[in-house]
Amino acid sequence: MPRVFSLCMMAALTCSCGEASRDTAPANPPAPDSAVQVPASTATASVMVAGPPRRNRFLQLAVTGAGFDPAGPAPPPGLRHYTVGLRGISRSRNDVALEIKPFVFAQNERGCISRPESGASWLTHPLGDTAVFTAAHPTEGQLAFLMPEDTQRVRVLVAPASEDGFAVPAGEDFTPSWPAPLHTIEDGSTLRVLVLPRPARPAALPPPAAGREQVVLDFVIENLKTTQGIEFQTSQQLRLATASGAFVQPAASTTLLGCRLDDGDVIPPGHARRLMVVYDMSPGVPLRLQYRGFEQDEVSVELE
Repeated sequence: MPRVFSLCMMAALTCSCGEASRDTAPANPPAPDSAVQVPASTATASVMVAGPPRRNRFLQLAVTGAGFDPAGPAPPPGLRHYTVGLRGISRSRNDVALEIKPFVFAQNERGCISRPESGASWLTHPLGDTAVFTAAHPTEGQLAFLMPEDTQRVRVLVAPASEDGFAVPAGEDFTPSWPAPLHTIEDGSTLRVLVLPRPARPAALPPPAAGREQVVLDFVIENLKTTQGIEFQTSQQLRLATASGAFVQPAASTTLLGCRLDDGDVIPPGHARRLMVVYDMSPGVPLRLQYRGFEQDEVSVELE
């Protein structure tokens, strides 16, 4: 079953949790580092964008350079390697240790999330699994992400399952957006699920098997909680139902998509995650979505 999490900033923080700035720009943000301001789609390892610092009670981070990077290995279809350079300092008297894999993400202008790549050996100054920030001297390093190749803008999210997260833009700040939903599912005060218009078939997908159809659906999951992260189980909570009452879970090919939410991923408080899901179906079957929620046990939506 899905779970609701209320966690401290991260196990690695050496200071206690407390009130922090929201996932918005400060009232008077510092000026960004000098850099060529270009969209991510034209940025490469040699032409990169920087961004203004962002902070919470414990940590201040800024993007020192970011862009699509040709130095990595050949990416899967529909994806490209995106490298981000970061500089940060502790805002506490104590050192701050940030665990990268569970708490740091990249998000593009459509709301799609990417995790840091493990073992990105082409980086010249990788941050590693844990980045330690001190008040005395800035810590600098790089992260790499596999992002949809049509990405235009990127921001780095420090997003624990608590209220202490913040976003660090590469270049100009932005708020992710998406098309108006065809259906909205309200799961009490916990989640809101937006069912977006059917997307074009992603290039990353292999052809369907003979006599089968690939149905791709596009969602946004909004966490309505202000202090609790939500663990979402895509395979169990977003299923299709057939006329006979059988359920169709997301296909394994969903893992090939750059815009997805893996089982067990946590949606931090106040955040939204966009995701696409692939279903392997018999052709021509009427589509009905079944959502299993927290406050709503089951909700069914007829799809076109």
